[in-house]
Amino acid sequence: MKKSLIALAVLTASGISFAQSSVTLFGVVDLGYTQSKTGAAKTSSMTDSGQASSRIGFRGVEDLGGGLKASFWLEAGTNPDNGTGDATNNNNQSASAVTAPRAGTQGLTFNRRSTVSLEGSFGEVRLGRDYTPQFWNHTFFDPFGTNGSGSNVTGAAYGDARNFTGVRASNSVGYLSPKFSGLQVQLQTYMGEVASPAAKAGNGTALRVTYDAGPLSLAVADSKTTTGAGTDWKATNFAASYNLGVAKVMMMSSTDKITGEADMEGYLVGVTAPLGAGVVKFAMSNIKQGTTVDSDKTAIGYVYSLSKRTALYTTFATTKPMTGDKTTGFDLGVTHSF
Repeated sequence: MKKSLIALAVLTASGISFAQSSVTLFGVVDLGYTQSKTGAAKTSSMTDSGQASSRIGFRGVEDLGGGLKASFWLEAGTNPDNGTGDATNNNNQSASAVTAPRAGTQGLTFNRRSTVSLEGSFGEVRLGRDYTPQFWNHTFFDPFGTNGSGSNVTGAAYGDARNFTGVRASNSVGYLSPKFSGLQVQLQTYMGEVASPAAKAGNGTALRVTYDAGPLSLAVADSKTTTGAGTDWKATNFAASYNLGVAKVMMMSSTDKITGEADMEGYLVGVTAPLGAGVVKFAMSNIKQGTTVDSDKTAIGYVYSLSKRTALYTTFATTKPMTGDKTTGFDLGVTHSF
């Protein structure tokens, strides 16, 4: 027995074949009561992801030696209110352009992230389905993290049904540089894998540059996605935040240029502040497009931490469009991470 243990220890400590590696199971279960009202129409429902996106995932890393690491990340969006998994768009195009089952019938998909990476002193090269650089500023500089009733209205741009890479892109090749004195660069190119060379629908490139220095964070992103023959979606945004200690203030501005349409322009200003065992959140955002769209949103919320992994939350928001009735939204829920 002693010899077997010694042999196992020798094998474990020798060679690349037995390099150090780890695999982690992780996730979030977020569920709550939501009430929304537009004019006389009132809806009450049990919804997920009011504070953090519900998900389950697996990630792993292997030390290859010499400062080189290989890693993978498989993350699936879930709907704990009904037990279904989130659908995915595999080629950065409409469902009619690719073979896709009806949402809710496809089972669990790794729609949130599905990547394999090589990392070293050169940075990280990442392949697969991932967040797009143009989306990061929308969510990172939003006090509500683009979740729940408080999510900013600039989401009208990245959530537009025609903007298939507003949040994530499939078939992507990405690069994240090391940080140099707080400066980091992210590059990404993605493919729609369309047979015809004329349209190249689903193809795109994106760039994001960030700078972090103590309490200050700055970021700018720019992208271009081909949505069809002769049509493009170009997104540019910049954002900043500063941690004052007693509160963190943030802002974001975005411009989306769609072929043949007026520019879509949005902005957000927000603040988060610790209060008791939780955090207060406040945000004001606006989206405008020509003379037909002009919508304002104000949101306030509170997250109360029961532990490092469990929290209660509540959010109240009002949205005022240029025309039509005002919409109010209310969330009350619990989120648990593991």
